[in-house]
Amino acid sequence: MNFISFSILLFIFLIAISNISNAITIETVFLSLKVNVGFLILMCSVLTSFAMVLFNISASSSVALDKNNLKKQIENQKLKHELESDKVKQLEAKIYTLEEALKMVTKK
Repeated sequence: MNFISFSILLFIFLIAISNISNAITIETVFLSLKVNVGFLILMCSVLTSFAMVLFNISASSSVALDKNNLKKQIENQKLKHELESDKVKQLEAKIYTLEEALKMVTKK
């Protein structure tokens, strides 16, 4: 992966160097600029790289946040299941004691 990234960076740099002597004029209503094509290519590459780094940072942080949310949901589900099983055990114990009390009363 690093080799591919480095190769692309080198290719862009070579294109920019080969176009450093070419200049274009950008004209608007209020402004007229003369810019080197190589400089324009380098600036576009740098800004694109910066944008991709920011995008990767935001994507990785959102993935980490989603991962933490999923862990919390799983823990909550486990806790709910444990509480429900404890309630069932308590109810079974109450039923057992009531059955025993009923047996004792019916024997007398």
